[in-house]
Amino acid sequence: MKNKAFTLIELIAVVAILALIALVVYPAINSVIKNAREQTYQDQVDVIIKAAKKWSIDNASSLPDDAEYQLPVKTLIDEGYITNDEVKDPRNSKENLDGNVIIKYEDETKSYQYTYSDEETNIAMNLKQLIYQNSKKKLS
Repeated sequence: MKNKAFTLIELIAVVAILALIALVVYPAINSVIKNAREQTYQDQVDVIIKAAKKWSIDNASSLPDDAEYQLPVKTLIDEGYITNDEVKDPRNSKENLDGNVIIKYEDETKSYQYTYSDEETNIAMNLKQLIYQNSKKKLS
């Protein structure tokens, strides 16, 4: 009677071929996942900037013409311009994007420029904004 089982050499060869395929495919799949996360991050930054533009239209009187204004993403969430689901960090799904939108008036173009920054807000800048906002309220 003939034995129809695989030999040990045949099994080792199959495992080696599968390992080579995995070595070739893994970097490609990892790259696709990384690119998808980066694209999702950029899409969310675009949503945040659009929300900041809507906020700046509604709060134009609080924007300085001679300095930059840092608008926290938390403010956009608290005031209903975006939701928590729209700012989940795709690089770490447990956290929200918690940076700032830097709004600066450009004299050359006579318009506001919006950029997103992931860095923590500078305490001195926050104090400057509070002083500026309070002085505008007192003048009104």
